[in-house]
Formats: sequence, structure tokens, C-alpha cells
Amino acid sequence: MLDSSFPDAAAAPAAVVPRIHLASPADVPFIVDAIVAESRNGHYSCDCSQPDVLRGVWHQIQSIVADGVAPMPGARNGAGGRAFVVQVGQVNAGFAVLVEDTPGSWLERVELFALATHAAYRGRGLARTLVKSLATTSGSAVVYARCAETSVAMRTLLKACDFETLPGSGDGTLVRLLRRAG
Repeated sequence: MLDSSFPDAAAAPAAVVPRIHLASPADVPFIVDAIVAESRNGHYSCDCSQPDVLRGVWHQIQSIVADGVAPMPGARNGAGGRAFVVQVGQVNAGFAVLVEDTPGSWLERVELFALATHAAYRGRGLARTLVKSLATTSGSAVVYARCAETSVAMRTLLKACDFETLPGSGDGTLVRLLRRAG
């Protein structure tokens, strides 16, 4: 049974430097639990209360962590993906997943596919540190994220990380141009 309270997170220490690392198989339950918890709060478009959706989330995160490949619908199937965890001390405090726009497009365009920070660690700049670090070190010319207009906190975070809405970028899509492609 999944615990929607982010089981790795404890009371947040005051002044510990966060550490970002590539997720390992041991981090998969933390990431999935975070997605489930945040989907219950309306922050993801998936309904993890449906067993087939939950199995799909598990499979997708396990594949990204173990194989670096994201099982996705349509033309995105087989796109490269990487999951990262941010820790405070020895405690998992949040995560982010980057996925190629299409297979083989990592250097041109990646999506900030999923992101969550445990409530006990919000307001400390962890998500901002994570997003800025991954956007800068991804090696991609463009990093984008899709989020609903109603997701004020996520839109505020992305804008604080130099993402912007570009003409023709699509509904709810914010883009960060790191370098011009080509």
C-alpha cells in the first residue's frame, strides 16, 4: 500500500545543503509515492487511484530509472529519460524527471516531465535549485514544462527559474531557452 505522505521525508532540518543525485532503483517507491500523493491533490493529470494507471506510473518510473528510457504513448515511446532526487541530509525531499521530446532529441529539447517537493521542505528553494540545476546541466538547447494555468505555484516556480511562455508554445507550456538550437 502506498503512503501518500512521502515516507522518506521527516521534519526538515534548518540549514542543510541539498544534494541532487541521479535516482537509483531504491528511489523509485519515493518518486511513485510522491506522484500518487500529488495526483490526489490535483497536481498531476493522472488518476493514480485507478490500478492500471498506478501500474503504468510504476512501470514508467522504473523504466526511466533502470534503463533511461521512458515508455510513452505515440511518437514519444522510447524517449530517453532521467530521474533525479534532491536530498536534505539523508532524507529524500523531492524529485524531478526529464524526458526527451522525441527519441534521440536530448540535445535539442527535453521536458521537465514531473516534479514534486515534500510539503515539509517547500519554501526553502529546493524546487528552484533542482529545476535550475537540471535545466542548466541537461545539455539540451530547450527545456520546457507543461502546467495548467490554474497551477499557480508551479507557474511561479517555472518563471522564477527563467521559463517563459513563448508564442506558439502551446497551452500551459513554459519554455526555457538555454542555447539556440542549430
